[in-house]
Amino acid sequence: MKLKYFLELTFCIILMSLLSSCVSMIGAPQTRKVIDVPIIVYNQAVPQVFKDIDKTISVRIESNISQESMYDMSAIPEFYQSSQPRYNFVPDIKTFATEATTEHMQKMRFDLSSSGDYWLCIDISSFRLRWINFKKRKMDCTVALSYRLTNDAGETIIPSKTVSATIEPAENDNFGIVMGRAYAAVLNKIDWERIAGYLQGSEQEENEKVKGNGTTTMEKTVVRWYITSNPSGADITWRVLSSTSDVQNSNSNFIGTTPFESTENFDIKGLSYNNSGNVQIEISCEKRGYITQRKRFNLKQVIDQKEISTKFNLIKDE
Repeated sequence: MKLKYFLELTFCIILMSLLSSCVSMIGAPQTRKVIDVPIIVYNQAVPQVFKDIDKTISVRIESNISQESMYDMSAIPEFYQSSQPRYNFVPDIKTFATEATTEHMQKMRFDLSSSGDYWLCIDISSFRLRWINFKKRKMDCTVALSYRLTNDAGETIIPSKTVSATIEPAENDNFGIVMGRAYAAVLNKIDWERIAGYLQGSEQEENEKVKGNGTTTMEKTVVRWYITSNPSGADITWRVLSSTSDVQNSNSNFIGTTPFESTENFDIKGLSYNNSGNVQIEISCEKRGYITQRKRFNLKQVIDQKEISTKFNLIKDE
């Protein structure tokens, strides 16, 4: 009896030990393998090469993209996801994008500087590898960014614009290569010609003053006017206000009624790009029964943006 009792006790101890071990194994988290993936700057041809770039430009990259959001496994069956490696993309997005963008711009012959006359500000909002069909091994990579151009005073010259590109891997492309190709593709969607336009032009042209014969750079500069009011049907007049002796003040001139849209050249005598910061255009909006409103625009900023756009919310004269 003692032997039987001893054997039963031993068996119970062994069984409990095995059950405890199994429970421990089931509850233990599985460690996923971590793989470093270098993002490679893809050597893609640039859209064009610019000449006569006289001003310098700096690049500022921003991004809040996390490592977890860069690899989308939603198309992978759940029972496979736990066996997928954890990918660590290197370098970080900001470092990679700065290097890739700088190299891209140098090929186009931009004059890059750490403290340029202009700043190209890029905010990367998406950088993602995504499985389209895991069974068929189909995937793509999407990159989206917004960019804007500012001058050295921080004033916006080209308003923010968003561009994106999605590509599928070529045969034998690894993750790092396809990500580099996707970023190169989105860089080619930036309006580099418009950016280069602000960096071209000699000092002589910047000092060249309007003479009224239509031959100067300023007279060839076209600016879009878009003026609206609420209510519409208001009379629009404009005049020149100058703090430089090169340009004279002018009387008010009627140009139309709201909504007003037109493209105009600058034929203000004595005006040059270099003195345009000391010249303003005052626009007045008048309508019977409403208080007259006025807004002023610095001409240098107007020239850089190539646009005068505003809306008057008129108030009744009671």
